[in-house]
Amino acid sequence: MTRDVTEDLPGAAPDDHPGTAPAEAPQPASDWREFLAQRRFTAARQAYFVTGEPEPRVKSALAALADVEDLVHERSFAKASERIERLEEPAAIVPWDALVADLRVLEEAAKELDKRDPDAAAAVLARLDGSTWFPAERHTQLGTVGIYDSELAKAQTEFEEAIRIDPRHYRALTNLGNVALEQGRVDEAIEHYQAALKLNEEFANAHHNLGVAYRRKGHLNKSVKSLRRAQRSQQRHDAAVARESLGKWTGKSGGKYLKWLLWGAAAIGVYFILKSTGYI
Repeated sequence: MTRDVTEDLPGAAPDDHPGTAPAEAPQPASDWREFLAQRRFTAARQAYFVTGEPEPRVKSALAALADVEDLVHERSFAKASERIERLEEPAAIVPWDALVADLRVLEEAAKELDKRDPDAAAAVLARLDGSTWFPAERHTQLGTVGIYDSELAKAQTEFEEAIRIDPRHYRALTNLGNVALEQGRVDEAIEHYQAALKLNEEFANAHHNLGVAYRRKGHLNKSVKSLRRAQRSQQRHDAAVARESLGKWTGKSGGKYLKWLLWGAAAIGVYFILKSTGYI
């Protein structure tokens, strides 16, 4: 079974795995406003930096927007809103309140998708029109609605549009691979998974689905390697989530407590192993 972090064929894992996607190649200096209008925040930031313009508020705002773009790729909508809210005096280059409002709608729709309720998700997404500041994410979620409704052609169209708007949207690429794999286009699916992993090499579900595709091709060694890589990426993701959650509970000392907690869990595990084998 293939799986994607958030939106996938039935049976997908419900959580997204964070990871850092590589930056886009520098763009012409005069295009930063055009990229911003296209909702390509990372490209806008890079193009602005190339100009060497000195306005610190604009630089800060574009850096925040690039971070928001990465967080949306991860489906970390609440964190994206928090990133915007941390800006003390944001440059008026975008309507910040509108961005936050769009993020809240996308978060609500994502929760409906996690509950496998495509009708409810579609109803929520209907509140976003074509002027949303996150069109690629909207198309990605609409593609998931198509998958849940068994409309794979519609899903493919939505994912392709998401990638056209945002070539760095690795979840859309993974989902496009899932559609191809479901339709028996295994080589094409492998290409999509590999493209997604070039953008985020820690995306566990792309590794997992690549392993499934390799297995269908009869490439068992490659399949095992990809599945193991998926497991390691999943474990790193889970550990990062645990550290973040523990940090919220304990503040700066959270890392220290997590270390002792892990050592304690390991000690308990060793105790039970020794006891079960008769050594204790």
